Amino acid sequence: MNLLVLAQDFARGASEEVKADCILLRLGRKTKLLPLVSDWEAYERILDREAKALRPGDLLGYVPEQREEGWKNDFNKVECHREFVWHRETVSEMRGSSWKGTRKKVGRLSRAGAHVEPIGPENLARVLACNDRWYAAKTANGRTTYHRRRTVWTFENLSLLEPLGVRHLAVVLDDDVIGYGVGSHLGASWVASVHRRGDNEYNVTPYIDHELSKLYLDRQWINVGPAIGKPGLAWAKERFAVNAADKQMTLGWIMV
Repeated sequence: MNLLVLAQDFARGASEEVKADCILLRLGRKTKLLPLVSDWEAYERILDREAKALRPGDLLGYVPEQREEGWKNDFNKVECHREFVWHRETVSEMRGSSWKGTRKKVGRLSRAGAHVEPIGPENLARVLACNDRWYAAKTANGRTTYHRRRTVWTFENLSLLEPLGVRHLAVVLDDDVIGYGVGSHLGASWVASVHRRGDNEYNVTPYIDHELSKLYLDRQWINVGPAIGKPGLAWAKERFAVNAADKQMTLGWIMV
């Protein structure tokens, strides 16, 4: 629940309830819980209280599927998916023989003249065109995409989002935008990679990941989200998780 996604939820009409020990963000049938406590025992008490207040079919989250110490309450957790976590320096430096192939992909684009620049009024039309190509390719393959509105809203409001720690880049080659990346603060040592898309013909995603990681030198870990039902995407995200094995997590929702 990084700051950019929270802002997107508010833009979609989410309502907020502030309590002494948590903040509840409601959108549709889902309630996101932001705890204001620092220990698991207090957190579980909040979960138990808020779960009892749910209507049948509503969801409360996100909640870790498992805890090392085990849950004291028997919560019914659904829609659990792994969130891939990377060590930021692994992505920005790519040291060692294991990253040779990825370095080649990044170097190939650099030698071809690719470079990054912030997303702004001067390239926004080209960024949106790249975005439309990406979504068109997915729908042409029979896949449903859900987040185009969120992405476009983000582009149109970057000047307001930047004070929240939202950082962004467009990958430019031959004066055309072939990819883009948008990240957001997630915690004191964490960042989230929220949007990262590009033209498949250039295999631009490793280049985006490499360059976007360098925009957050003050953060140690990058959450790049799940890869639900996408084995190819899961494989791509797994490659940078090797140096963050103890940070991988599986999150879900509580349903009564």
